[in-house]
Amino acid sequence: MPPVIGLALLGAGIYYAARFAKREMTRVGEFLREANAEPKPIEIRLERDPRTGVYRDPRG
Repeated sequence: MPPVIGLALLGAGIYYAARFAKREMTRVGEFLREANAEPKPIEIRLERDPRTGVYRDPRG
C-alpha cells in the first residue's frame, strides 16, 4: 500500500508542477507579445522660431 500512496503523491506533484509551468508560460507569452507589439506613433509638433530659424516644441 505505501508504494501506491507514494505514486499518488508523485502524480499529484507532477500535475501541480505542470499547471504551474503552463500558467507561467502563458504569463511570459503575454509579456513578450506586449513587448513585441508595434509601438504607438508619437506625434511631436515643432514650430520654427522666426528669430533663430530653429524648430522647437511650442509647449516649452
